[in-house]
Amino acid sequence: MDFDDDDFRCRVTRYGMSESRKRLSDGKFHPDVTTKTAAQLENETIRYLKSRVFRPDRSKYVKSRKQTFITSGRICYRLRRLTKGPWFVTERLSNRPAFKAAASRPKTVAAVIETAPFIPPEIVPVVGHLYLGPKIMEDVFRDGHKTAMRLSLTSSKMFKLVGDNVNRWDFCAMAYVVEVPSSVMIVEVPQHTIGDILEAQKKYKLRLDSPEWKETRQRLESLQDFDNYKLRSIEMEQVFFQWARIWRAECLRVAGPYWATDDQEIDPLTTDRAKQWWKDDANGINVMGSLEPLDKMWSANQFEGTKDKLHKMPISLAMESLFKLMTELHRARSHIEVLHLHKVPLLDRRMLAIILRGLPHVTMVGVYNCPLIHFGDVIPILDLIHEINNDRRKKNMPKIEAFDFFPHFNQGTPYAHENAATYGISWGPIEMDIAQRGFYAIILKAVLKSKGLGLDLLFSKDHAFMDYLAKVPNIPLGVYSFLDAVYRYIEVDRWAWNRGDIKLQAIYDMLKPVRVAVEKHVAHDWPKYYLKKMATTFFCCCSCGYQTFMEFFSADSINLLQPHRRICCACHLQKRLDAETDHLKAQKKGLLDKLCPDWEQKAFNQDAPLFRGGVGLIRLHSTETVRHMPNLVFAEGVDGVYRWPPYWQRLMRDAKLPHDSLVKLPRLEDVALDEATGRRWLDVIASAVREDVHRLGILELRKTYPTGSKRKGIPAYGPTREDGGAPDDLDEIQPPIPDERRCFFDYSKALDTARKLLKESW
Repeated sequence: MDFDDDDFRCRVTRYGMSESRKRLSDGKFHPDVTTKTAAQLENETIRYLKSRVFRPDRSKYVKSRKQTFITSGRICYRLRRLTKGPWFVTERLSNRPAFKAAASRPKTVAAVIETAPFIPPEIVPVVGHLYLGPKIMEDVFRDGHKTAMRLSLTSSKMFKLVGDNVNRWDFCAMAYVVEVPSSVMIVEVPQHTIGDILEAQKKYKLRLDSPEWKETRQRLESLQDFDNYKLRSIEMEQVFFQWARIWRAECLRVAGPYWATDDQEIDPLTTDRAKQWWKDDANGINVMGSLEPLDKMWSANQFEGTKDKLHKMPISLAMESLFKLMTELHRARSHIEVLHLHKVPLLDRRMLAIILRGLPHVTMVGVYNCPLIHFGDVIPILDLIHEINNDRRKKNMPKIEAFDFFPHFNQGTPYAHENAATYGISWGPIEMDIAQRGFYAIILKAVLKSKGLGLDLLFSKDHAFMDYLAKVPNIPLGVYSFLDAVYRYIEVDRWAWNRGDIKLQAIYDMLKPVRVAVEKHVAHDWPKYYLKKMATTFFCCCSCGYQTFMEFFSADSINLLQPHRRICCACHLQKRLDAETDHLKAQKKGLLDKLCPDWEQKAFNQDAPLFRGGVGLIRLHSTETVRHMPNLVFAEGVDGVYRWPPYWQRLMRDAKLPHDSLVKLPRLEDVALDEATGRRWLDVIASAVREDVHRLGILELRKTYPTGSKRKGIPAYGPTREDGGAPDDLDEIQPPIPDERRCFFDYSKALDTARKLLKESW
């Protein structure tokens, strides 16, 4: 409720779970949320969850990657796609007659339209025009990726034309696929199979590391030929193997493999050179020293084996590509207005901040499924946009008006395993009390911040973020009813006679998806909870400084902690997502740390304003960060007894939990032009090679000492690691679910909950 409401509980009508459900069934959602009915959404959700619950066993999954289709029960997998990424076509699509016609037609020649029911026939010739095409595409891409893709999929010709009328940067090849006079920049990471990469070796027929090989690769690099990336990838696998051979000899463990002994220390015979190269990393040195003799090539080389497996871009190449990308963005900064970033490895919120601060004309940004950008990053990114817009306002420059966002979605282990689960927001399980409350608390902050900024797209229906929220396993209608309630609340007429009743119902509907998941007695909310408890207690978070309903704080915070020590679940969830270590996230972020030597990780970003109409739901209570000791005097009371005077701790944000600061980062100009910064990047690329060698060494040990066997009395290696001995690999396993805790929804749990709620008519 509004903090100045005194009479909001007057004229309250009965409202509880059944009334809330009846309202959804009889009415419609807010038009900004969805045009579908509650029944339609529930049916769609259950169908989606049913299609995702099944996981094939590993052998069937691997087999399915080689085949066009594999059917198991009612599930049909189509893994041989027509594209390798947005507008990256496979040979199968490029050989289609309609696509060939579009590809061969000069841009100045009008296209002959094929039958397409979704678009009028006059559109294609206009889009294909040399100058009008890029102009039209600017508006299309300004409305986000889904809009551009919907237009593309209307016909083969249109697919080709959309992709050819914007600037498209191949992150792997470090070059433009298409460069046209357009203000749109699309950064993509095409998926290549091992067979795709090896085609280049067959094409040039050169001996690896020969002078002719190096000369050819340098020539291809100067021409920005895409074969350069393929040759470079093959070359780097050889480099990793050569390093492993060297360090295996210089780190050899006399006592045997490190996990089979009680001695985890570095072997005394390890050379000083090895210790220096590995920076005294005991695990890296022990992994190298535990390897079997390496003669010709190790099995960890991804080019050994099946050609249908997807190629894994090494961290070192990804770091080099990120540097090239940022350098190119700085060069093109004067004309980029629309920027889309798709699945860019090593792009975290800090690198995104460096990029956006260095592109003064960008008015629309889209970030889609980048592995190091998680759901909780929506808050610091909104604060970043607020900071950039403030700075541009002072310079009379255009502001960022639209943000299209699809955080990294964690699918989990792709085949059946005892730990396999799709949580969406995280790789591993998180306690329900933290995750469910935090999930909706972050949504509440984000929707009011985006409305406060006047930002388009983020919560627009049929766009990326709403698509993401719908995919995250949760209770059916949870996100839709939550946003519907928020919009109803902030749009209540201040002078309506029943505004208190309307707001109470909106608050109840907003808190319902949180409480259904974490509380047991929601069926009996009327009248005690609704009239006496709901919207009466607001807690202040000592991490972010925001004050909101107690339902967004964990049960421990509610029952055990002092008021000035409570931390909201939004901050807890952000911290938990930051702390995930799967897919070598910690190592990758550690490399990025070295690129930001002045970064103040505990600093606060500029808080984006909340929409004023939502002040009764959440507000920024305090920006104070330093707690001073009180100046108390031990004095005599009126009763003649000496005592300390009463003192209440002030509520402030002096215990920041997530390190989501974007303060004191390098400038994009420094990355592109500063020599010291350039040398720092080269050092980090060298460090990334070490991480690549370490990772491949772990994979080699896993294959040498497989699970289920005991070779020479040495136990299997995989079970000794949380990731199963497969870091950043198809076979990386998820952490087990702790028995003593209820954890966040996965697809199976979400499906069971959906059926239960339908049975209860909730």
